[in-house]
Amino acid sequence: MSVTTEPANLTNAAIADYAQRIGEHHAIYSGGRADLERLIGELGGQWDYGDGPESTIVYEPGKFTIFLPHFTSRSRDRFTMAHELGHYFLHYLYSQSTGAKIFNRGSRNRAETEANVFASALLMPADDFKRVWQRLESDEWEVANHFGVSPAAANVRAQVLGLQ
Repeated sequence: MSVTTEPANLTNAAIADYAQRIGEHHAIYSGGRADLERLIGELGGQWDYGDGPESTIVYEPGKFTIFLPHFTSRSRDRFTMAHELGHYFLHYLYSQSTGAKIFNRGSRNRAETEANVFASALLMPADDFKRVWQRLESDEWEVANHFGVSPAAANVRAQVLGLQ
């Protein structure tokens, strides 16, 4: 199985648009929060807790497992799921990979940045985020709670969208 992740070489804006279109296409937003478990299931994937690092094993298109660490918060797990879905969509499906492939989180490279951009946009779609950010008066803790992410993730999203 391949362990090297080649970047998709899309712009961050294109990645964010792709993620949001996937979320809308699969109608995963309910009350502002992305239903990642349902999306993973619809795609033929599953998630589980493992003893190793955050990772995904793609066996073939429509068959993959996302592994989460045992001792992380729910908001961290949600970001990890979205990040690993980013690898699945960007670095497996979009890249037209075939056969089995492993994606491990932890490196700092363009492919990991792409997966983070995908995760942020999937979990916090731009227009919804801007509305919620304004309605909740820029309270990153309340905004984070609304989207089911960490305050740090909400803060980064606000910066990327030019709200801070």
